[in-house]
Amino acid sequence: MKKLSSALMILLVNLLFMTVMTAEVDAKEELKNEIRDDIEQIIDWKKASFGLHAEQPLLSSQFLNHAGDASGDWYPFAIGRIGYPDDYRAYLAVVEDQVSKRYRKAHQLDESKATEWHRIALAILAVGGDPTNVGSDKNGEPINLIADGTYARAPDKPLDFQGINGLTWGLITLDSLGFKIPDDAGLTRDEIIMDILKRQLPDGGFSLNGTRTDPDITGMVIQALAPYYNSEKTYEYQLSRTNEQVAKTVRQVIDEALQALSNIQEDNGTFKSFGFENAESIVQVIVALTELGIDPTEDERFIKNGNNLIDALKSFQMEDGGFIHSKRYDPENPSADPNKSNSMASEQALYAFVALYRFYEGARTLFDFRQEMDADLKEAIDAIKADIDALPSTINESHKAKVEQLFNRYKAIPVTERRYVFNYYKLADAMEQLNIENDSEYIADHMGEVDRGNGAVTPLFTDEFHRGPIIFTAEDAKKVENLPEDLTTEHYGEVVRLLDKLENAENRDEYEHLIDHLLNMKEKIEEIEQEIEALNKEIMDDLFPFEELSVEDRDKINGIIERYNRLSDYDQQKIVNYEDVERAKAEIDSKARKQIVATVLGILFVLFTIWFVVRRRKKRREKEMEFIDLED
Repeated sequence: MKKLSSALMILLVNLLFMTVMTAEVDAKEELKNEIRDDIEQIIDWKKASFGLHAEQPLLSSQFLNHAGDASGDWYPFAIGRIGYPDDYRAYLAVVEDQVSKRYRKAHQLDESKATEWHRIALAILAVGGDPTNVGSDKNGEPINLIADGTYARAPDKPLDFQGINGLTWGLITLDSLGFKIPDDAGLTRDEIIMDILKRQLPDGGFSLNGTRTDPDITGMVIQALAPYYNSEKTYEYQLSRTNEQVAKTVRQVIDEALQALSNIQEDNGTFKSFGFENAESIVQVIVALTELGIDPTEDERFIKNGNNLIDALKSFQMEDGGFIHSKRYDPENPSADPNKSNSMASEQALYAFVALYRFYEGARTLFDFRQEMDADLKEAIDAIKADIDALPSTINESHKAKVEQLFNRYKAIPVTERRYVFNYYKLADAMEQLNIENDSEYIADHMGEVDRGNGAVTPLFTDEFHRGPIIFTAEDAKKVENLPEDLTTEHYGEVVRLLDKLENAENRDEYEHLIDHLLNMKEKIEEIEQEIEALNKEIMDDLFPFEELSVEDRDKINGIIERYNRLSDYDQQKIVNYEDVERAKAEIDSKARKQIVATVLGILFVLFTIWFVVRRRKKRREKEMEFIDLED
């Protein structure tokens, strides 16, 4: 009877355990579905903002005109990281063309911001491209955004010229596919890591220039350092803010940064930056946690009054599916309307949800663009994580053999994959308690694996994602025919997309006659772009400051206005400070009118004076004659 009771008790416990496990699995599945819905809503909102229907690709139409700038790269990045079905090739074609054109100018992508290279490189990887082989420079050589954006920067614009942002995103970009740094580059991963670590603030976090933890910057730093969380290397450096000499591992710094973030989290689960609760700060913390394998819905450090980070982020979502930056109006950021979905807030919310979806799917982290792990490696990592979690909270000598065996299994995992043993720190702590030597390799020494490569696109979002042969269709040909004779830069993305598709199509021969036509169109659009650039340069170089203009500048202003009027309404919007040109013209015309009036009055005065003098002389003469006559 006693044995039967024990058996029943065990059965009940197992049933209860299975019930709890099933409930947890169901809850996670429901959360995944909600995240998927949020992803679709943001993409549909962005499509609608360009007048596109939900079933049309986002990477088309006017959106492609933004490829290569901040407003046009993060959406391809996000949808590529989840394998959302879209026209990735179109984005690659346009961004490569943009990069090539900008490389033929003096300052290439940006004179001082290395993050321009990083953002574009990550977007290219996300849609399956190779950022080491992008278009061509003025010498016809392939452009390597990885080299030029990280270890081969101009001597006067090194990676840290932009401060902690350049270092952080430079490291993320290098590690995105495990790009090698050449031995003669004069820069190593360890140097980048140490340069980031030394910028830690006394409160444990990081900021751009401030003295207190900024959630955005701290979140980004954690994202960059996450691949090194399991590294046992101790870095010795001097803190730049306090000049204190310290020796820390990356894990210590990340743990301190996580605590700093927890300390500044608001009671409603949000974060403030520059005094405003905002969506983007929450995004960076969510991505940071997923890079470390931390579930934002379960870690008590980031749940305040029952509000987790996902709850906090969704509180910024609007009914149209987009996200607002802040719930309060910020006079210093007037474009961030608290009542209207914001593109930047929405794009960042989108990639936060993508990071979460990848996390719950058990895929690689958001910034790891390698092919997904094979089943054997994934199984080995999952198994060791489960066994590490099974270690007792109190370790003693009786556990030594088990801990040593776990450590050997950990070392059997490739060095660059050990980051996915997210709970390794528990094993490391147990080894320290048992005085077991930790001779694991330093991760930074092994992160450089490839010179070049394409980012992996994993179709997590749908099974319908396919990359078949490129076929130029009759519908594509019709689109070419429908392009207007009077082209504007609005048609740039569509022309480049169609040209690239035709040049690489298997049936190119059928529509060969359209290639020259499209090339001529592209040339016309580039001429308009050059005119826009020239006008903007002349306005800044020749007319600024506008207050100092004089009537002598009238012809110059009229010439600019005449050229402006020859542009289409769409292209006129790209002329910077044109309202100042009009204002200057009005003021100079007013001055000119006053000068004319003054000149006319002056002439009249002179004429009047002459008339008056002549008249007086005439009268005097007449009087003299009268006097002579009287004498006679």
